[in-house]
Amino acid sequence: MVQGTPNGNNRTFSFNLANVNVLTGLAAGTYSLSIQFAADGVNTAQGGEDYTLTDPPSVFYRATFTIEGVRPNEGPNSTTWTGGKNDNWFDAENWTQGVPTAAKDATIPDFPSGSTISYPNIYSDAVKPNTTLVTEVINSDGTTSEVTTVVPGYDNSTSGPAMTRNLTMQGTSQNERAITRLIVGQLKVYGNFSNTQDSFIQRDNTLLSFTGTDQSISGSTSGFVNVEIDGGGTKTLIKNFAIQAGGKLTFKSGILATNIAAIDESYVRLIPATVVDGKIIPSARLVGENETTYLRGFVIIDSPAPAGTTQDFGNIGLSTTFIGKDPGTITVTRNTAENAKDINNGANSNPGIRRIFGVRPGVPSGLRATLVFHYLDNETRNLAPNNRTLDESKFSLFLSTGGGNTYAQLGRDALNTTDNTLTKDNVTTFATFTLSEGTITILPVSLSDFNAKRVGANAEITWESVMELNNRGYEVQVSTDGRAFRTLTFVPSASPNSNSLLHYSYTDTEANKAGVRYYRLRQIDLDGTAHFFGPKVLSFAGTASVEARMEAYPNPFHNELRLTIQAAMSGKAKLMLLDMTGRVVLQQTAEVTAGTNDLEMLGLTNLQPGAYMLRVVLPDGKAQNTRILKR
Repeated sequence: MVQGTPNGNNRTFSFNLANVNVLTGLAAGTYSLSIQFAADGVNTAQGGEDYTLTDPPSVFYRATFTIEGVRPNEGPNSTTWTGGKNDNWFDAENWTQGVPTAAKDATIPDFPSGSTISYPNIYSDAVKPNTTLVTEVINSDGTTSEVTTVVPGYDNSTSGPAMTRNLTMQGTSQNERAITRLIVGQLKVYGNFSNTQDSFIQRDNTLLSFTGTDQSISGSTSGFVNVEIDGGGTKTLIKNFAIQAGGKLTFKSGILATNIAAIDESYVRLIPATVVDGKIIPSARLVGENETTYLRGFVIIDSPAPAGTTQDFGNIGLSTTFIGKDPGTITVTRNTAENAKDINNGANSNPGIRRIFGVRPGVPSGLRATLVFHYLDNETRNLAPNNRTLDESKFSLFLSTGGGNTYAQLGRDALNTTDNTLTKDNVTTFATFTLSEGTITILPVSLSDFNAKRVGANAEITWESVMELNNRGYEVQVSTDGRAFRTLTFVPSASPNSNSLLHYSYTDTEANKAGVRYYRLRQIDLDGTAHFFGPKVLSFAGTASVEARMEAYPNPFHNELRLTIQAAMSGKAKLMLLDMTGRVVLQQTAEVTAGTNDLEMLGLTNLQPGAYMLRVVLPDGKAQNTRILKR
């Protein structure tokens, strides 16, 4: 105990709280803990006589406690943090069974409120210097004094990186959670990483490596600094994480996979550039992606792209150079887990590659830019449906303004199949982009969206074009069998010759609709030449009453499945696909409104053929089930 500054005849003492596990080796039972403080001194006024003062003078301070039950036996390949000595990850006395290794799991408990136990700090290949602890004590005369205590550091200069197999940080909320801090150096995780309460804290210039083979990772919404994907296999992200500005997500070996059916929960966010204390911190970046190691799934970044400056959005594979008008902050997303199954531009049925960019400028119109699209060779093969492969030499840029519903061909101005880049100048509409084989003959109309939606007893048909050449207009046609079509109406072109985004709509109000109806467009040139788009399918089985109803079609299905749902109230519905053992194989949410809703089930491309149960839980809690079959 350290003596404080003398105050007359008063002396004060202070000590740094030590984390000592007094329960080691104890069985269940009732125990008492007795403590007495003693101070030794020399009485110089009495000829140097030694003396001892005790507190309390005779009896001890005593606390009684009970241990209930038996402590579970811990496997030989796991260890739990006790903090029995200090905060040093590399000190075996802080663990139940020694320091974690590449083959030994680490568990960090959530210690109760008021606990003085230190959570682990990682200083790898580094020395933690001594620190000081200032404590305010109350003197016997009521005054206070500050007592400074030196807290010993430790030397980990030869420790090597911290390692663990599975790392589990326990907790139930942000207020009740364990903490692990990577202060200096590197932590290598060879197994699963459980960070469900955002408990892992990473300081600047440190490295978190996922170095095993197949691993699951719950991420960090507050953000990691530098993350490394290594060791091969697939690392499955079960909760989103961010990479902070100035940080990197580096790929050395293996794949980081997000769940594309739950992009609100499983994605990687790159934090854009920022300014700290007058210093520009660059945006987070992806580094090292190639044909064998990459991010498969969903990544997002919000970043400014000033006119006249090339912006690569954290190196995610898309570059833009805006001309003239500034687009403001742009939200860019990248999806490399699925492909557009049918470009459906009226001239071919080729799929898109397994890379889709969403580009949403802050300024909605009046923009013009050069766009450079980067891709990997493996994203051009094994495409849905039927494991198609595309010819890179025929690549063209395609645009959808309807979220991937229909794509319009924009063409290309340069293609480099060695560097895997496609360049397109003078892009004026920004939404969803992908690549596919372009058509030799450019159609007089390029539709970027074509959709049919049931609204009560009616059908709302909408479409958009980004280019029209000598276009007279559109016939909206309907069929009840998908073969024999009749015309409902003619919609004239808003501008027979246009390079701007044009919007069209028509509502089918015919009475007594029943069963399935197919809608398509017949586009007619000024010279009478016609081209067809669609069809789109709607079901009018049942009525638009508030009684909950659901129909899935087509059934059996291949890779596309639509749902007609009758909901009694608006809100969020949960869609689940279960196999015949009851295991959930796919889950997603959708916003529904009171009445009739037409939805699409996503992420079915890689689903194995067979029978499934589709379960929909509506906002009011009511559930609907139907059996479906994938061919």
